Amino acid sequence: MLTRFEQQEIKDSDKRYIEECFILGKLAEDSYDLPGLGKESGKAVSYTHVGDSDNVVFFIKACSDEPVLLKNLLNKSPDDVYITFDNRNKLYLNKENYQNADDKVTFIKEHFKDKLILFKPKLNYDQIKKRYHYNFDIKLVEEEGNFSAHYVPVPHIKKGISHKRFEKLLLDQKPIELEQHNHSFDTPEFIVCDSYIYQIPDSESFEKYKARTTTYICRRPEEIKRVPIPEDWNYSMAKIPYKDLCFISTNARGTLIDSFEEKGESINDSYSQSDAEQNKPLEEEKFENGSPKDNSQHSGVYHSLKEAAETEFLERLTTLAEKKELIYDQNDLKNFHISIKTGTLTILGGMSGTGKSQLARLYAEALGLKENDNLLFLPVSPSYTEPSDILGFLNQQTGIFMESDTGLTNFLIKASKETDKMFMVIFDEMNLAQIEYYFSDFISILEAPKGDRRLRLFSERSICHQEDYRNGIIDFGNNIIFIGTMNIDESVKMPTNRILDRSNFLILEKKGFLEAKIYEEEQLNPSDTELISNDDINEISASTFNLWIKDSKSLSTLEDDELKILDEIHDQISSYDSQTGVSFRIAKSMAQYLENIPQDEDGNELLSRDVAFDYQIKQRILPKIRGYRDQIENLVFKIDGEGKVIEGEISMILTKYEHRNFEKSLKYLQQKSRELIRNGYTL
Repeated sequence: MLTRFEQQEIKDSDKRYIEECFILGKLAEDSYDLPGLGKESGKAVSYTHVGDSDNVVFFIKACSDEPVLLKNLLNKSPDDVYITFDNRNKLYLNKENYQNADDKVTFIKEHFKDKLILFKPKLNYDQIKKRYHYNFDIKLVEEEGNFSAHYVPVPHIKKGISHKRFEKLLLDQKPIELEQHNHSFDTPEFIVCDSYIYQIPDSESFEKYKARTTTYICRRPEEIKRVPIPEDWNYSMAKIPYKDLCFISTNARGTLIDSFEEKGESINDSYSQSDAEQNKPLEEEKFENGSPKDNSQHSGVYHSLKEAAETEFLERLTTLAEKKELIYDQNDLKNFHISIKTGTLTILGGMSGTGKSQLARLYAEALGLKENDNLLFLPVSPSYTEPSDILGFLNQQTGIFMESDTGLTNFLIKASKETDKMFMVIFDEMNLAQIEYYFSDFISILEAPKGDRRLRLFSERSICHQEDYRNGIIDFGNNIIFIGTMNIDESVKMPTNRILDRSNFLILEKKGFLEAKIYEEEQLNPSDTELISNDDINEISASTFNLWIKDSKSLSTLEDDELKILDEIHDQISSYDSQTGVSFRIAKSMAQYLENIPQDEDGNELLSRDVAFDYQIKQRILPKIRGYRDQIENLVFKIDGEGKVIEGEISMILTKYEHRNFEKSLKYLQQKSRELIRNGYTL
């Protein structure tokens, strides 16, 4: 029987949800009711009598909403402080040079004075006392001179989703993902998306979706209002922006509420009925063979039908990934799809075990492709040194073409004959051999205009007796996709600029193991949703796939500041290496990529242009910045007079455009800087 001071141990899943929350706090004051863990009783920072004599214990008081599970399951009071010892937050403190402090108690007092502390709670159960200790991990600290009594968490919709797309999800009562605001909190009062803030009146209008602990469904969209983000949002109102989350003070909350009362706009009113009518599909009989009978009369309708089909394909891709328990970021899936649409070769790079080959196969399955028919999985051997190793060669004495064991040549011939079927070749571990050697025949094909892509197997003067090979030419239609996978380490050959210029080079990032576990446990059950089976997948025809592609590569489709960014990056890179930079080929390919962002049936982009441009900087330009530290370090990072690492020339270019966000590119540059400092070079 537990006493009123004891607590029942909670389930691991509930503990995990609590520990995945972000809370804002400040250093506790000595006047608070503090546990007696320090040598100086009643002090918020003190050397401790527990453990080593030089260990410091300090306490944090929460000043933002705490998970309701703490109250419901553990009866935690808002006045109960969070506790930590300095050795349990070494990762943060040592970055601040804490280990060299003469007086550690004074250091902590001064360091956290007048500052907001973003932390994650950690629950440690004391089996003897049958009570939880409320510990914490520090994530971020920010100066805040005038403390508010309370702060309200404001989750953000994941970058890449436009406000129009978000509103469409609200109106259609589709699941909304709030990655940093799980169900252990109350329903959020405000949500940020794109350039707007949305007001959620109550939990009945914004329901917690049971399938996943970070998803919600809007049940009363007519009650949701929006206002433009205030001009001072990023400078004074939004505190400690971290991932897809920030906090606002009670004063800022009051200002927002007044703003909603004065000029709040219902999302029902903001949704344009005229746009909906314009994109409304025509009756089915007005189309034949998947195309309108008269494109000139129905171009707007045709656009809507085409985009809707592409949206369904992306939903199929996502559902297949869930069914197979494959964990990919939704934006990464969209990026992969756009990259395939706009380039003949797409390369998936990353450390071993990140799911590169699985993603390539997943995409083929979503298209309805099958091995031994229109899908060829080709493991690359280190022994490949020339095109004949993957294609074969003509025996000049017998007039017989000896095809390689890879089966690639006959596969390409089959693709050239069955022009309305999609075909895919996956070059697995593509860089185990030198790509430019065995893949040389394909390099010029990659940049040739559609309709002019021809592969010559042998000289036109040679004689071949086999019907299929007789003229020695294979015509490449618009129905074949090349995907390469490669590990990135010092044991393999990295692609040269010649290959990088002609491909999208995607680097898959590994998800956290805890995130993967939560994802597995929250997989949608068949009772929750209809997961498609292989028998339900209709093959996507080449004509349908090509309807999704816009061939425009004009620089006029790029915005002025995008062109300025590319010019500035080129100037910096080429100043270090005159043979490297941003070529017209790359710029035009980026323009085509941005033109091919998928849209829903209402013309809302499924991936925002800002995020798409960030992806392109990361995968078309930054992989070319590599070499030894003394060659490229100023591009990637600099070291100031105090020995601290600061941003390099490329990151300074990206960060000076305040209205744009280059989160992925900047993270990639930080990774390269760490490699340069650690190894003296970067791949």
